[in-house]
Amino acid sequence: MIGALALMSTSEVIAQEKKLDAMDRAWVTMNTEKLNVQLGLEDAQQAKVEDIAERYAKKHEALEATTPELSDKEMSDRTARLMKERDTEMKSVLNAEQYAKWDAMRQKGTSELTDEKKEDIKH
Repeated sequence: MIGALALMSTSEVIAQEKKLDAMDRAWVTMNTEKLNVQLGLEDAQQAKVEDIAERYAKKHEALEATTPELSDKEMSDRTARLMKERDTEMKSVLNAEQYAKWDAMRQKGTSELTDEKKEDIKH
């Protein structure tokens, strides 16, 4: 994990420090509320889940802002690493039942994407 973060360029670090734009902020809030309802999060869990979502949204924005642009493969690999890191953090916040439910929801959402949407996400 530390190695992946060390590879971030200066533009990525700067992008992480700025606040999320309104659309990303709205997504973080809506996603947290959805998880709160579906997983029955406690107040402390809800705050931690929101923090995780915000931090990883910033990290993903930073990847997209990388100069020079990353290849599709590099973007896919780095995004996968970010998701794995996020998953580890989520596992530490959620109880076993909540995590299993969250993981199933996440897997279902990805499996329902069309090939075209999956390509759009890569870019």
